[in-house]
Amino acid sequence: MIRAALLASLLSGCASIGGGWWGGREEIITRPPPYYDRAEIDAINAEAECRRLARSQLEMQRCGVRR
Repeated sequence: MIRAALLASLLSGCASIGGGWWGGREEIITRPPPYYDRAEIDAINAEAECRRLARSQLEMQRCGVRR
């Protein structure tokens, strides 16, 4: 009975074998750096200034800086 329940949970995706330290797979998690470089700060400031000077919604939509 226990084997049937274990097999059913494995096949349904509720449980898995592998992963962690015993599975042999490694997950690489990349995180953005906790700071902005000078180019990103300039882009953010340019977008804010453009939105501040915009006279209409259409002009505001055109302020997006491509990064």
